[in-house]
Amino acid sequence: MEENIFKETSKTKNLACDFLRKGEIVAIKAETVYGLVCDASNQKSISKIYQIKKRPNFNPLIIHVNSKEMADKIAFFNDDAVKLIKKYWPGPLTLILPKRETKLIHDKATAGLKTVAVRMPKSKIFLEIISLLQKPVAAPSANESGYITSTNAEHVKESFGDNLKIIIDSGKSTLGLESTIIDMTKKPYLIRRLGIITKESILNTLGIHTVLYNTSISSNRPNSPGQLSKHYSPKTPLVLNVIKPKKNEAFLAFGKQLNKNNFTLNLSVDGNLKEAAHNLYDYLRRLDKMEKKRIVVSPIPYQGIGEAINERLKRASKKND
Repeated sequence: MEENIFKETSKTKNLACDFLRKGEIVAIKAETVYGLVCDASNQKSISKIYQIKKRPNFNPLIIHVNSKEMADKIAFFNDDAVKLIKKYWPGPLTLILPKRETKLIHDKATAGLKTVAVRMPKSKIFLEIISLLQKPVAAPSANESGYITSTNAEHVKESFGDNLKIIIDSGKSTLGLESTIIDMTKKPYLIRRLGIITKESILNTLGIHTVLYNTSISSNRPNSPGQLSKHYSPKTPLVLNVIKPKKNEAFLAFGKQLNKNNFTLNLSVDGNLKEAAHNLYDYLRRLDKMEKKRIVVSPIPYQGIGEAINERLKRASKKND
């Protein structure tokens, strides 16, 4: 297999931009997870992302920008949206907004919808790449659709092999969970996916009666990523809320554990939910490689970031229809 992982340097960032201008896909680190990046206006490169991810064509991509000025060229912002981005951008917040007519975004990237999911990442390399290109990029998570998300360069390599010209290794993603997504197209606004930015934080910013929490699992046409019924799933069956693992089970633990076996990884011995989020996908991948009968997961509190972790695990544990 050809080596395509390169350490982050000025040279590799410029090389990545050269590939992007030629319609290729590159993988780079966001503060959330690793992403597959392409020119958001290039139909062929967008089509290739859908192809190599095995992603349904009806599932839109998140468009990444480096400034509010760039975002204004592709979306219409209301006052509440402006309030949110003043507090959380750059950062792990995606807003679904009415889309402007623009050549900067190909319709395929938004799955033909009249809305666009837009985010300004905090990742330095992401912002630098967008600045060098001087245009928005489309960037879903760097994993096959439905499988466990990638949080380091090796995960990306495992998923795509030589299908990518370049994977820039900037170390492990800081947060470990995808962005929080809010549908701002009509009131009450809907939280479509939870992340590090919690439901409580959003409600405190906008007011308790302006936002509803609705990440309802649906296989129908979504208007944002992260809404498909089965997602983030290991190949090994996943079972939630298990106190004591059996000998033939891999165990994803949380907090101090009296019950563990030889195939245990602990998301956070201290019960720290941020640490648990940071480790979640990496540990799921490692346990999946053990090829045990099941991966069982200890209970994780439904509070703060724990709600987002549980939402991911619920989708990951869903059986095939």
